[in-house]
Amino acid sequence: MTTESPKLLKKSDVCARLNLSARCLEGMVSSERFPPGVMLGKFVYWSERTIDAWLLREFGQQESWNP
Repeated sequence: MTTESPKLLKKSDVCARLNLSARCLEGMVSSERFPPGVMLGKFVYWSERTIDAWLLREFGQQESWNP
């Protein structure tokens, strides 16, 4: 069984995907409202799966809302 490596996103990619500024993202990480990135060399990356899981956790209840 092979496992596919997750797609890695740079901070700018994460900010664009979530429509946030870098400063806002950093604040969310500092306040533990968003998962921290992983430093590889001189850059910080997030796994696309981590971002997807965070979005599901944050918006799952909203998406399942039925008036």
